[in-house]
Amino acid sequence: MKGINLSFSACGFLGIYHLGAASALCRHGQKLLKDVQAFAGASAGSLVASVLLTAPEKLEECGEFTYVFAEEIRRQALGAATPGYDFMARLRSGMESILPPDAHTLACGRLHVSITNARSGRNCLVSAFCSREDLLQVAAWARGARLRCMPVTSPCACPSRLSARACDVCGACL
Repeated sequence: MKGINLSFSACGFLGIYHLGAASALCRHGQKLLKDVQAFAGASAGSLVASVLLTAPEKLEECGEFTYVFAEEIRRQALGAATPGYDFMARLRSGMESILPPDAHTLACGRLHVSITNARSGRNCLVSAFCSREDLLQVAAWARGARLRCMPVTSPCACPSRLSARACDVCGACL
């Protein structure tokens, strides 16, 4: 089979669906996964793509984290937008526990994270990661930029390695 690319769409609500699809691929599509040259995603899709590429054995753990995380958010008065609730810190802690120490090395050139500039509509794909921290910042940014930039949550902070035009997902970073 010729090499293929695998992409997961944006949409936080589909994150658990993406995890199920990734788990099914691991269980029943090993031959197909061996032919995947590049993994891509936007928002929640970028997180699932990063786990499937760098730590497929942790997909079940990722699913368990997602269920616990969702329950935690449901208990908040205003959900993820509750003042004082740090959605991004909680998401990041889950990512840190799941992604391996060498995730950036495994992802470099094979994981493509989509980030879109809300003002211009321009999109960029980030596929080079200097460190694990760099990968965590890019994946978390792709997932939570709109939420992070809501006025009732913490201030918007772009990953330091991304340019302003790539960071301006919600229009608050320039």
